[in-house]
Formats: sequence, C-alpha cells, structure tokens
Amino acid sequence: MRLFLRLKADVNDRLRTLMRYQGELSTYVNSALTSLDLANIDLLPVTLGRHCRAITAIVSQSANARVRAAAQQRGCTVTALANSALDRWLGEKHA
Repeated sequence: MRLFLRLKADVNDRLRTLMRYQGELSTYVNSALTSLDLANIDLLPVTLGRHCRAITAIVSQSANARVRAAAQQRGCTVTALANSALDRWLGEKHA
C-alpha cells in the first residue's frame, strides 16, 4: 500500500539521517506504524503546509489499516498520527 505523508521538518530530518546510515525509509515507516500503540501515543501538534517535504512510503496492508483505523478512532488525520508515531519511534531508536 502506498501511504503519502507530509512530515514535520524535524521528523523528516531524523528519518532521512537514519535512512542514510541504515537502510530504507519505507521499512522504518512500516515499523513505526506496526510496533507502537497508535491508540495511545501522544499526538504532536502538526501544522504542515505545501513547503513541508512529502514522502511516499510503501507500507504493509496491516500498517495502513492500523494507522487509518486509529486516526479515525482518535479523530485526527493519518498525517498527524504518522508524524507522532515516527517521532516516538525515532526517539526510542536513538534514545
């Protein structure tokens, strides 16, 4: 499944730094969306515009379904939830 996201600048920079040193972006996005409790992570305030970098990640059907269901349940956007999940996942990976 293709998941189009706009990322906050700091999340984008940290994700791309990790990608440069260890591997593929889509794998990291998929890991963040499948390994965390999306129903309970803290949501980051996300104000994104056209100037934010966008990515297209290839994620598993389960990751896509999880993030969409959790976003609907929480009343937020997939973008806000994915940014929050990636921020948390990156923080845990490099704590």
